[in-house]
Amino acid sequence: MRLRTPAIIAALLALVVSLLSALPAEAASYSASVKTTRIALSASGTGQIPVRCSHKKKSCKGKISFRDDTGTPRARSYSIRPGKTANVTVSIHTNAADNPHNAPATPGRDIKSVKNVRLKVAETSPRRTTHYYNSMTTETRLTRQDITGTVTGIGGSLVSDVRVDLLRSVRGGNVVVVKGQDVPNNGGRFRLGVSLGANNASSSPYRLRVSGTDAQGVRRSWFWRGTDNRPSGGGAHLRDGSVIRASRLSDFDANFTYGKISGTTAAGAEVTVASPPPSFSGGSTTLRELDITRCANIFGQTKANSSGGYVVQFLPLTATSSNRYMVGVKNGSTQAWYGRTNTRYGSCYDITNYRYKKTNLITLTAPLVKSLNASSSDNRVTVKARYSKAYKPTQQGDRWIRLREKIPGTRVLDSRVVAEGFASAGSKSRTFNNVAPGDYWVEVGRRTGCSDWYPSKFPNNRAYFKGSDRSAERWKSFKRLKDLSGGKNSGNEARARRADPNPATDAQNKIKRGYAGWMYRGYCKAHGAGTVNTVRVSGTGQRITKTTSTNRQGAVVKGRVSRTKGRTNKEIMVRLSSSAGTRVIRTDITDGSGTFYIAGLASGKWTISVNSDSWRGIGRKFTGRKSVTVRAGKGYNVGTLRFNG
Repeated sequence: MRLRTPAIIAALLALVVSLLSALPAEAASYSASVKTTRIALSASGTGQIPVRCSHKKKSCKGKISFRDDTGTPRARSYSIRPGKTANVTVSIHTNAADNPHNAPATPGRDIKSVKNVRLKVAETSPRRTTHYYNSMTTETRLTRQDITGTVTGIGGSLVSDVRVDLLRSVRGGNVVVVKGQDVPNNGGRFRLGVSLGANNASSSPYRLRVSGTDAQGVRRSWFWRGTDNRPSGGGAHLRDGSVIRASRLSDFDANFTYGKISGTTAAGAEVTVASPPPSFSGGSTTLRELDITRCANIFGQTKANSSGGYVVQFLPLTATSSNRYMVGVKNGSTQAWYGRTNTRYGSCYDITNYRYKKTNLITLTAPLVKSLNASSSDNRVTVKARYSKAYKPTQQGDRWIRLREKIPGTRVLDSRVVAEGFASAGSKSRTFNNVAPGDYWVEVGRRTGCSDWYPSKFPNNRAYFKGSDRSAERWKSFKRLKDLSGGKNSGNEARARRADPNPATDAQNKIKRGYAGWMYRGYCKAHGAGTVNTVRVSGTGQRITKTTSTNRQGAVVKGRVSRTKGRTNKEIMVRLSSSAGTRVIRTDITDGSGTFYIAGLASGKWTISVNSDSWRGIGRKFTGRKSVTVRAGKGYNVGTLRFNG
């Protein structure tokens, strides 16, 4: 269809013109472009706006004015270097309709404004052209705003010496106190003025900290969370506080409200109130920085009085999920945690379901009374270990059983040990009493940090245990225990008798045939590759039996250590380790001919090290195989390792 009517053609041309005028300034290839839609003007009608010169070689020059200014527009000249952005002054007559100081006030706002203001840019360089911005907004200029609010304690038991501080982060990760104000009365108001940015831009970012002294005389603090006029609790540390920026529209309102948790428990018990961070999305580094690693931050601690009464004050109140509390009680070696019900949990991880969940925790919107049972759990966990018939389990290595809490995001060998000990030689079982509720790893034959006493071909190791850095280790090597300095309760003999694990006894006063003395070494033989299982313990008074998977025979690595210049190759430690973080270290000590035999290796790649405990000096360098890859149940020979120490 062909358009013939002149009226239709004229309408189409008008539409094209209007569309072109609506395009952004940059689309028209202008050299000078205004980089804001808002202009803050002083009472005299002046302000500044950012303008960018897009030309690569020539400066941008010209004049800027308000198109609908009264009388002769107050045009202001500008000159901007190529490729740069600069703040350019603009002016308007005080009686102009587009001057916001003549506009009516808007309820709830501290500024007055005019919309759809037209700004004219008349360029003279690098070429002459004029363009307009037709959707600008002028505003009355503000230089300061207040960050204000109240501090209110609910339900009595108020803290004293309350103060609110305004904090700002600076370069290098440091924090400075910009200003602060005391709040002497409950419900009292603070008001902290801050400067706004150029052209009514928001202020610098701040955080708010409230501090007070509790009934025990302890100075405590926390950091405000929320948005303007919508508080959502508080954070235990600066990183958990909300970033606050005062804006041109109105004061920023940040109210603090706090309460307490109190009740009864065992006399003298330690009580802790903790809360997970508002979000667990900060990554592993942030989780490691929590007061209770990978679980929660502590908001308050106290000790129950002689009647068992306790109170933890100054806790942020909120119905939001920012703060969900748990209350822990520690009475001697017994520890328990409680949330919104009377269900007993064994740890911070247990009460959060080992998955960073907050459903079991307390929503604190008012003071709470909470009774805490601090008696022993009376849970008995019996671990029955199973072993391959291909070897006889050793006491120190294979029959060692450990319970580790199954902490989220933590490898088995990095998890906390809660109980450990030998399985009996007959039943191959071990019972652990008063195990707290929780999820646990059950390790068999995966002992780390094991040391014991072994007969030595030498009466002592004084050739290496000398000097200020090593003489303190002389208790680790002697002819007879009684030859050490001091006695059973003092000196080196006392140190040997207090060694952990496996303290020396009077058995070390007798020299075994073919040997010259005794030595304490970080070595415990194992034949099995080790097993890892799991067990769940719930509630109290439970009787749980866990039968483990079979501890299969591990791989064996043999070899020989040699030394030059006639130095001894006897009793040198050879260690196999893994960087995977899942396999325990295995070691052996060379015999009279320098031969070693390391058993109990799980499948995988192992790194070889010689003299790993510095028994023969601090040197570790050697030539020969540096690693070996094995399969459990198989044997390997790594040949001769030439130790250069």
